[in-house]
Amino acid sequence: MSNKHKQSLINQLDLIINDFVVKESVPGLAIGVVYNKEIIYTKGFGVKNVDTKEPVNEHSLFHMASVSKTFVSTGIMQLVEKGRIDLDSHVIEYLPYFQLEDDRYKNITIRQMLSHVSGMPDEDEFNWDKPQFDDEALERYVKSIRDRSLMWEPGTKYAYSNMAYEVLGDVIHKVSGKSFEQYMKDHILDVLGMNESHFLKLSIPEEKIVTPHVLSIDEGYTSIVSDIFPYNRSHGPSSTLISNPIEMCRYALAHLQNGSLNGACIVEAASYAAMWQSQVMTGMGGIFNEMCLGWYFGEYKGHRVFTHSGRDTGFRSNFILLPDLGAAVVLMINSDYIGTQIMCTSIMDVLMGEEVPYTKQSLARLMAKTIINDGIAKAWDRYHAIRLEGLEPYLLIEGEFNYVAYELMRAGRLNEAIDMLSISLAQYPDSSNLHDSMAELLLMRGDKQLALEHYKRSVELDPSHEEGVHIIEKLLSER
Repeated sequence: MSNKHKQSLINQLDLIINDFVVKESVPGLAIGVVYNKEIIYTKGFGVKNVDTKEPVNEHSLFHMASVSKTFVSTGIMQLVEKGRIDLDSHVIEYLPYFQLEDDRYKNITIRQMLSHVSGMPDEDEFNWDKPQFDDEALERYVKSIRDRSLMWEPGTKYAYSNMAYEVLGDVIHKVSGKSFEQYMKDHILDVLGMNESHFLKLSIPEEKIVTPHVLSIDEGYTSIVSDIFPYNRSHGPSSTLISNPIEMCRYALAHLQNGSLNGACIVEAASYAAMWQSQVMTGMGGIFNEMCLGWYFGEYKGHRVFTHSGRDTGFRSNFILLPDLGAAVVLMINSDYIGTQIMCTSIMDVLMGEEVPYTKQSLARLMAKTIINDGIAKAWDRYHAIRLEGLEPYLLIEGEFNYVAYELMRAGRLNEAIDMLSISLAQYPDSSNLHDSMAELLLMRGDKQLALEHYKRSVELDPSHEEGVHIIEKLLSER
């Protein structure tokens, strides 16, 4: 790649990333980009902490959340290569104390856990506010889930499970004889020269780690410092990698080069046939269309993509590999409510040679911000003006409109959440899901008649919506 081409890519990336940071009011953001198997871009934007204003740079360390799971997969494959683990062996062969309420747990294999077809439920309480730091935390967690039930027969369908990955981390611990975090450090992080990165937060100087931020709507729609940091050794395997864009680019390069980087090897080239082989359709489409062993697989504009994203309290992350281009995108944000899809797709477009003059702005977020800051009347004025001018500059995702409304509801702003859904339904009038959400929130406010009308419309649009039918019958019987 010529220096002129590289500088052109860097200039375009600077343009769209700065545009995104301003439009979405991002507290802090760090990005790494690999192209043609070369690290071409590692930069930080914004601040580590909105109160102290210390700037983010390419060395700033972010909580990577579920991107951690690709490391678990890599570690499992290392132990498969050594003959210590068989992907199709039952998990109880490695952890005799692993148990669920349903006896079918005995049939769960390592492969099924890696590909999220184990039938295990997801974890709904990470206890970030009650972190455990001792070496026994992970085993204690695995022993604590014995009263949880399988959702269905192992191996039959996809359902994302953080719980399964904690079990896999404990398998690594027991098979290797090292704590999960130490194994990751010795066999992946140190091997690749990722010297600042770690799964063990206590091993990293606090001043190097950025601060998590969450949404506040008490004094306007804005980011505030989170009271908690998402860390708990009970959930180390699923969530607790801390890293920066430079070192994540090294990790990306190793995977783009069949497991090798500068003579060091983390996975044998032959292992990719198993690790990157599709196991199940996810139903999510796009670059998350299929699930491999710890990696999602899909296509973007004709190019293969292997990826994983992450989200925990105060943080979001994306890790994207485009092996056909020898390219990778690493994105990390110290805020959990700002969508990253448009930023990732814009960067991929640049790497594919397209001109990207700006990033699209989330219309859902813009409407929510206007409702909170200026009121519903101004929000409607702005929405109508945008419709007249054209929607091209905006990112429209139906699910995001719905999510943002519930975000407002959970923050105690029920009326504003209903206002948000009213605008959402103007944009998507034939959405059964949005009508259902509107009905639910109206019921919470006590508007039974209006709720009934929206439930009826939801069922009319989706006759298979059985829960809606039952609620309609109940509301009619109460008249």
